[in-house]
Amino acid sequence: MKATITLMLSFAFCLAKSQSLVGTWQITKQTNCLEIEVSDTTKTDPALMKEFESKSTRSPKVLIFRSDNSGEEGMKIPEKKKTSNTKKFLYKYDGSVIYILDKKSHLITKSLIVDTLTSDSLVYHTNGKNCETVFLVRTQ
Repeated sequence: MKATITLMLSFAFCLAKSQSLVGTWQITKQTNCLEIEVSDTTKTDPALMKEFESKSTRSPKVLIFRSDNSGEEGMKIPEKKKTSNTKKFLYKYDGSVIYILDKKSHLITKSLIVDTLTSDSLVYHTNGKNCETVFLVRTQ
């Protein structure tokens, strides 16, 4: 009986830990509404789509969510430990939505709808813009 309870508690702990937003996440892919609209009309011209994709910047953007509901967004430079171009923010996560808060007034400035949250991946879109999806992977 004791072993069963211990096993259930350890399983619950693993599940709770795997669904945590806290950690360092790197953006791997972003889609926006313009890309989706243009890709539908230019399926006949793949050269134009290649040129369009090459113009978009792929930067190693990193999001860090801390357990004290603060976070930062920045660019990761391989030779350095810290991120550059850092923007700090406050957030609140209710299990399905990440609310980005104003630092002074703590009012909601942005809502991010979480589509998928697993132990190693996070997918969200901006409230009201289903076509603007961000894909992230956990780095730490």
